[in-house]
Amino acid sequence: MREPYPGDLRRPALRFCITLLLALMVTSLLIDAAHAATIEPSHGRERVVVAIAALNKGTEVTDFLVPYGILAEAGAEVLAVAPEAAPVTLWPAGRIAPHMDFAGFDAAHEAGADIVIIPAMVERGDEAVLNWLRDQAAKGALMVSICEGSSTLAETGLLDGRHATGHFYEHENRVRRYPHVEWQRNIRYVEDGNIISSSGVSASLPVSLLLAERIAGRGRAAEIAAHYGVENWSAEHNSDAFNIGMREMATATKNLLLGWPRADILIAVHEGVSEVDLAFPLDFASRSWKSETRLFADKTEVTTRHGLTLLADVTGDAPKRADVIRLPGDEGKGSLEIESAATLREEMLAWIGEKMGSGTAHFVAVQLEYPVPGGMR
Repeated sequence: MREPYPGDLRRPALRFCITLLLALMVTSLLIDAAHAATIEPSHGRERVVVAIAALNKGTEVTDFLVPYGILAEAGAEVLAVAPEAAPVTLWPAGRIAPHMDFAGFDAAHEAGADIVIIPAMVERGDEAVLNWLRDQAAKGALMVSICEGSSTLAETGLLDGRHATGHFYEHENRVRRYPHVEWQRNIRYVEDGNIISSSGVSASLPVSLLLAERIAGRGRAAEIAAHYGVENWSAEHNSDAFNIGMREMATATKNLLLGWPRADILIAVHEGVSEVDLAFPLDFASRSWKSETRLFADKTEVTTRHGLTLLADVTGDAPKRADVIRLPGDEGKGSLEIESAATLREEMLAWIGEKMGSGTAHFVAVQLEYPVPGGMR
């Protein structure tokens, strides 16, 4: 029998060392990746500072309210900022008072925000907004667009050479307007460097939960998600399932021309109302093309759960023919009294279907890129 050659004795030890080295390298990479995915307060702050940009003349309501509420629940300091320290008109309904204008934010946070949220705005090319976004990006903020906030972000030039996404209906227009951006379909959100972009309006939920996970950890994000009835917040999404075609256009035309008198829908807001609970009912109710939707309260100004000032359109007694929608936590009587944040979106769409027809409920959901039946699961 041949005696082992000394090199043979070294091979098992060598293989073990190589395996151990590779394992350590992989572990190191995983730790680095996890660390990179974590969002921590910068510049000695106690909390992550989130600035949600708003255009005074018009900012999409769900794009704004959902990240506001969810990131505040994740422990961030969330501030509403706008070009002017004047009321912000939310589109398609609602008004808020921003915490400060851009100049005020810059004075209070010279180093810039940790995260900047860019909702869809009625004008994607407002120069004051674009200049402020460029400045925040230069200071190192993570830039996050919701829905067609990606078009505003593209106007800054910050998306050139990057991958991004936005609302399905504007895809071809974005490709034409911003040819230097690699626009993606069929995905909830796209991360490229220090920029995250998300798809249709309903993507405000998963992308906000992604940020919540990075701020507060997976466990806390899961708690928030469960409260709002969201089972996962992955990037998986099929935007090709949504379409504004003949069916939707027929509904829109019929509602626009024949939907008279307009349904008068009042979304009741109370002190401490959840920003997330408010977002979808206000948005859904406003997109039927046969209704007028307004904020209703006991007083002119109402403070939300996390310190946002809502400006009521109607105070006192509700008009007799109005439908009043009551949100979770509101003990008043209404045409619809929603008790659970987890089923709120489905309840609201079901109510629209009962009042205005299933075609209108479908039309409303498609606009927000929201899957029905069953909601986001």
